[in-house]
Amino acid sequence: MDHDGDGVGMYRRIADVLRSAQRVAIETENAPDKRKRLRTFSTQEVAALLGIKSSVITSHARAAEERNGVARTRHTLNDILILRKSLAGNSGDLRLLPGRRINRGEELATIVFSNFKGGSAKTTSSVHFAQYMAREGYRVLLIDLDSQGSATAQFGMDPSTEVGLDNSFTAWTAAREMERKLPASSLCQRTYWPSIHIVPAGAILTQAEDSLARRSVNGRVESVLYFDELKEFLKATGDEYDVAVVDTRPDVNMLMTIALHAATGLIVPSRATMTDLASTGEFFGHLATYVDDFRGAFGHDLGTRFTRVMITAYDPTDRSQEALVDLLRERFGDAVLPGEFLHSRIMGTAGFGKETLYEYEPTTDRAAYNRVMASANAVNRAIEREIRKGWGREPNEPSSSREVSA
Repeated sequence: MDHDGDGVGMYRRIADVLRSAQRVAIETENAPDKRKRLRTFSTQEVAALLGIKSSVITSHARAAEERNGVARTRHTLNDILILRKSLAGNSGDLRLLPGRRINRGEELATIVFSNFKGGSAKTTSSVHFAQYMAREGYRVLLIDLDSQGSATAQFGMDPSTEVGLDNSFTAWTAAREMERKLPASSLCQRTYWPSIHIVPAGAILTQAEDSLARRSVNGRVESVLYFDELKEFLKATGDEYDVAVVDTRPDVNMLMTIALHAATGLIVPSRATMTDLASTGEFFGHLATYVDDFRGAFGHDLGTRFTRVMITAYDPTDRSQEALVDLLRERFGDAVLPGEFLHSRIMGTAGFGKETLYEYEPTTDRAAYNRVMASANAVNRAIEREIRKGWGREPNEPSSSREVSA
């Protein structure tokens, strides 16, 4: 057995090697510029996404070619965003521009993904939801509050070398504790998805935990209690985003607590196994106790408008999983999102290249890809409907061009 001194050296060597391996993997996968890039989309994919005819997209592409002298048969996400604005301007159909309407008082929707158990596909679910919403035309802020930085790594950043005190949520908590002003926008970094910004995470978040713990003892800063600090941060982002997606660490901690206080909606991902569901039960037990204690102390609830369980990594051929999901739906009804996020070898194929389903373009077995994509779209669309309901919209609300917000 190693002595303590030798053990420290061994731990450091292992940490250095694994960090180096992560950097090499990120750089190799994202050659030649060592940054992730979002693939382009075919005309057929864009037509299906926008619900319009391919000929309309081809016509717009020809007009762009005449203006810029560049012929395109593939389209970037930025092209799609521009096309949305153009089509909405011509038709007055704001379903093409679904983001919140400031002039109607629609507020930022904050969707928190949380559970006690690791391996519940929490980060996978939050990243896919963020990208789904971006594809649908919303402006998204992804806030990584998990010190492992898995969501950050999914967006091509190295949590161990590229995330520190100056560019994580720790910068906000440190500034607030010292009563310094820090623009929230300075922490919202652009990603290779043009409509997704990220507040990245890394091990430095332990300092944010410490800061919030001190605040919980010492009281308010500028009349803000520690548990409202994420809510305060989001308020400081102004009207820049339609949806904030928050990924949390799988345990009870200060950052999870402030996420719960900021949540418009809480999504609890869980696999359909007895072990996972037992852990999810403990999570809801914690929530019940915490909300009850908070209500007793402050006289009101946290303000979360909806809470839903998301079934992840579901295998429809597994009879035991099917039975458990049927039981959940029978007992809890709408508290469980309709549909399940399927388990599929396609997820493994996409993940091998550090791609999500929304980034991956299959070259074989498109039927399997379509099945798992349909499952992801179904659960994400259900969350989107909850957001729209909170904004007071009907699912297929007719629109007027006069309602477009700046």
